[in-house]
Order: sequence, then structure tokens, then C-alpha cells
Amino acid sequence: MIFDGTEAFYTDDFMFDVMGVEELPSVLYQYTSVDSLEKILVSRTLRFSRLDTVNDPEEATALDVALAASSVFVSCWSATESEQLPMWAMYGQNLCGVRIGLPTNMFCGRKEPVIFETGGALITVDSWHSITRKSPAMDTNSCAIIGPNKVYYSNDPDYRNRRLVYRHGGTAHFCPYDLGMVKGKHWSYEQEWRFKISALNFGAQFPDDDYFNKVTLDFAAFPVEPEALFIPLDPSCLDQLAVTLGPKGDDAVAEKVKHILAEHAPKATLVPSQISIR
Repeated sequence: MIFDGTEAFYTDDFMFDVMGVEELPSVLYQYTSVDSLEKILVSRTLRFSRLDTVNDPEEATALDVALAASSVFVSCWSATESEQLPMWAMYGQNLCGVRIGLPTNMFCGRKEPVIFETGGALITVDSWHSITRKSPAMDTNSCAIIGPNKVYYSNDPDYRNRRLVYRHGGTAHFCPYDLGMVKGKHWSYEQEWRFKISALNFGAQFPDDDYFNKVTLDFAAFPVEPEALFIPLDPSCLDQLAVTLGPKGDDAVAEKVKHILAEHAPKATLVPSQISIR
């Protein structure tokens, strides 16, 4: 499929017709370390990492905005119920960590995601998050999270390197709907779903002036300051937390996880891995 750069490709029709997404998952899974599990439960927050700090250096490039990846924060998940050995190896503390499962509506307020025509699913949260930038660039405050949306895997530059800004009649429209939603096919084993937060509001309109072009869009001179955001989880979602021990987790790991859950999420379930490995 070839695009002329005048519109976002990540739409509800694209999700349904091209990606085969029939419905949003009700549960999402994340492979992580035992220490990270403890941090999540103690803080009751979920970390969103800035895209220029994640493990794929080719993430989220744009034709018209340099350092675009530094303007987007993501939380990465899987919707695959069965355990994935490559995910254990890559993210699960070398098979000794944990896999957590949480309901999709995990954030404060337990709002259900709604799918829109452009950009896919969106959730509103009963809390505000703020993204600061070096002055005089303006900070952003929002209670919206894009997602969960499934990542599309392609090596086609028409998908991977898109325009973000569209100009008409003295107005500039910033549209990062596609940004951070495409990865190379070598990552396709992850079958990733993402929540996403942008340093500039999605679909925002700006005067097409010097401030917008020389300050707002200049992420080098006026960078996004935080490398991560911490978004509150709804405490009730922890009652539905499901934790799977890594395939190589020993008795000491199991006891540590049991202790963490007993203290911070006593209604959570804990099960051993179904994968046998020496």
C-alpha cells in the first residue's frame, strides 16, 4: 500500500481490515523482572518509557520532525495468553522474572477504551499527567492515553517514516497517530500492544508561525525533560492481577514474589510457568 503523506494510516479500518483486529483484548501481559513487579505494586503506577530510550533504535522516526521519538511515551504489552519463550528471554529477567497479567482497563477510574476513526483506541484516566519541556517550549497536561493498540510490523518506509505536521491556511495540525505504531518485521514475534502518550496533544492545532516551527517542533533545542512517566493504576485492578513465575525461577524467586504479593496485592494469583526448560 502506498500513501501520499496526507493522512494517517492507523485508523479503525486499518486495524480491522489489514491487521485483523476484531476486538480489543480484555487482558494484557507484560514480561518483567521481580524488582520491577515490586516497584509497580509499591507505587501503584505503570511506567511509560520515552521512545528514544527503548531497545529499538529505529523506533518512531518522522519525515518532518527531528527526534520525534523523544516526544512519545509508551507502555508495551502482549495480548498472547500462552507464554512466549522469546519474551521470557528478552524481558523476563533471563527466564527468572515474572509475567504480569492485568485487565485492559487498569488505569485510575477503570475506563474502558473506545476505538476512534483515527488513531485507534483511547482511554481517559481519572488523573492528569504532565510532560515538561525546556522553556520556552510549552508543557503538556492531559488525562488521555492512546491505546491499547496493536503494533503493525513492516519494513516499508511508507509506513515507518511518516509526516506528523499538516499545514493549511496558516494553521498547522500535529498528528502523531502513526508515530510509534510500526516496527520492523524482525520484531514481529512480540505481537505487541501499546499504550501511548504524546508530548504534543494528538490532533492539536497551532498557528503556523515561528514559535511553532522553531520552538514547538525543535526537540533538540527544547527537549522533553522526563525520560519516563508514571501513570496511576486503579487499586481495584490489582485484585485481578495474575503473576506467572519465569521458567527458570527457583524457590528463592518464588518466595520473594509470594512475599511481595502478600504485602501489596494479596488477592493476586501466582502460578508457575507452563514451560519446562533446563
